[in-house]
Amino acid sequence: MPDYGRLTEERLPATSPSIAPLYPPAPWPLPGATVLKLLYETDAEPVLTWLPLKLSRSSPPYAVLTVAHYPQSPVGPFSLATQAIGCRAAFFIRAFTLQAVTDNPAALAALRELWGYPCKLGAIAIATGGDSASASIRVGTDTVAEVTLSGGTPIEGSSIRFDPVLNLRLAPSLDDGRRHDIVQMVQIDPDCEGRDAIRGQGGISFPSTSGPAPWHLLPARHIISSVFCTVDTELPLARFVMPY
Repeated sequence: MPDYGRLTEERLPATSPSIAPLYPPAPWPLPGATVLKLLYETDAEPVLTWLPLKLSRSSPPYAVLTVAHYPQSPVGPFSLATQAIGCRAAFFIRAFTLQAVTDNPAALAALRELWGYPCKLGAIAIATGGDSASASIRVGTDTVAEVTLSGGTPIEGSSIRFDPVLNLRLAPSLDDGRRHDIVQMVQIDPDCEGRDAIRGQGGISFPSTSGPAPWHLLPARHIISSVFCTVDTELPLARFVMPY
């Protein structure tokens, strides 16, 4: 008669992101973040090409480019730049992350594995000066995006909107001919308390057409808004986790 083992799921010894992660568990408090955020009109065709099947595009089509520096986090200071597609899930406004870059390896692992950000390791530079702000984003030797805000005037921090973010969290497969074992859509809906905010004239350029980090796929046709602020925020537990 078989004599079965006693190893339960609660006692698994294997080293994996869920058992021995390179980072603390969610949620992560992120106080005192500085954020440069631009909304811009883009082309409908690439928006539809890169949106998941359950999401619909906005009209007019637009994208959201956000560059943030987090001076305090459970893994130390890090910056995160994202390019997201403005969209709707049913009737609800959402932002689907298409590109992401961070400059901290531990944050890279957590952003990918916990929150589903499609992060690449790169370099992010943010400069501020009174009524202006600018940022550049590099992956390898390529500058994939540059953003600016000039002529800023003060606004209420509470007037800046941060839409809930949708990401895809993937687990690779070891089966032949199968790419992923798990594909989940994750909604991240952090609390944000803004202050010291300005709004001004924005600019965006995509100097590189690099294949590994193609931020140019969503070209900037018209700047809708550009803001810079300080934010107390977080990387929270997911509001929703749904099969793709």
